[in-house]
Amino acid sequence: MGHMHDGSLVGKTFSQRLFNWLGRLHVMVIHFPIAMIIGAFGIELFGLWRRNARYQHVARIMLVVGTLGAIVAASLGWFAGGFYLADRNPVLMTHRWLGTSIAAFASLLVYLAFARRRRQRKDRAVYWLLLAGLTVAISIQGWLGGSFMHGGLRHLAF
Repeated sequence: MGHMHDGSLVGKTFSQRLFNWLGRLHVMVIHFPIAMIIGAFGIELFGLWRRNARYQHVARIMLVVGTLGAIVAASLGWFAGGFYLADRNPVLMTHRWLGTSIAAFASLLVYLAFARRRRQRKDRAVYWLLLAGLTVAISIQGWLGGSFMHGGLRHLAF
């Protein structure tokens, strides 16, 4: 019902058309949280390099906005792929659950970003490592989504 690749929408119920439409928004929404969360990591590194804590405030805002976008993107992804707990395609299933995990993990990281303001430098190092891990997960997620939509490794052919 919620697959992006459904044929004609003629004869579909309103809810089927709505699910289809919401699923098609997924590819439009995903780029913003990717940029914001990876950018937050970049700003954190820049602030660390410059030894200037003012950059942390900007990174926190970017992380919050990126996390909200990730929640929306993951939700729309469920509309795009259908509401199934398992898929026959292992790339789609990995993409589905990694995306859901990224949204949840980013939410936890937002909490840590604000809680760490009152903590020691050691806790900030853990936060930076977790943010780096989230950045790697987002990169893998993007590759999986591109592989699913564009036919695996063929889309990297030169």
